[in-house]
Amino acid sequence: MTGRQRRRRGYREAVAADLDLMPMMNLFIAIIPLLLLSAVFVQVTVIDMNLPTGDRAQTMPLEPPLGLTVRIRADAYVVEANGHETRTIARGPVADGAADPAAAELTGALAVIGRAHPDNREVRLMASATTRYEELVAVMDLARAAGLPEAGLADDDGEGR
Repeated sequence: MTGRQRRRRGYREAVAADLDLMPMMNLFIAIIPLLLLSAVFVQVTVIDMNLPTGDRAQTMPLEPPLGLTVRIRADAYVVEANGHETRTIARGPVADGAADPAAAELTGALAVIGRAHPDNREVRLMASATTRYEELVAVMDLARAAGLPEAGLADDDGEGR
């Protein structure tokens, strides 16, 4: 009897275990439509580039970018551009309903640079973190009136102060 008990203990019992695939199939049923729906919103774009070919590529002079920048400060506007001298336009208090002379002078300065470089349509506005939003929008409107409709914002880190 003791020999039989030993033999039975030596054998492991076989357990009937089935792999339950239903939860995994439910997951796939939920994920696949979501993936298909999200694929609709992915847009493929092509960048249209006109590169010079042949001899034209070798003879074209490379011009440095204009880099037109307007620094907005509490006391002045500073207009900087490559190839042009830096111009500082003093700002002062403006009475209610009166035209701002600094705004007119800034528009004129930007228009002169815009006429000198007709292919340039952009201006970079540099302002400190404390500059009011209304001032930024006003300078963007002035740049648009001067023929520079593309305005970019940058943080004035204190250079040139």
